[in-house]
Amino acid sequence: MAHDIRIPKLGMSVTEVTLIEWMFGDGETVEKGDVLYTLETDKTSTEIEAQESGVLRVTGEEGQTYNIGDVIGSIG
Repeated sequence: MAHDIRIPKLGMSVTEVTLIEWMFGDGETVEKGDVLYTLETDKTSTEIEAQESGVLRVTGEEGQTYNIGDVIGSIG
């Protein structure tokens, strides 16, 4: 079963973020705890770790802005 990768809530006032970089490509295997991607807000950059192990499926595009909760990929 695939697990959605969603944009996490990073702060009380943050409503959208920019996906800066994927650390793994589509179809690569990731382990729980690996840094998957980097997000940027108007104040900071944050590395987000994988919550599951499995094969990464990327749907979110680098450089695009996303709202909190948007699905940007899956691990299955």
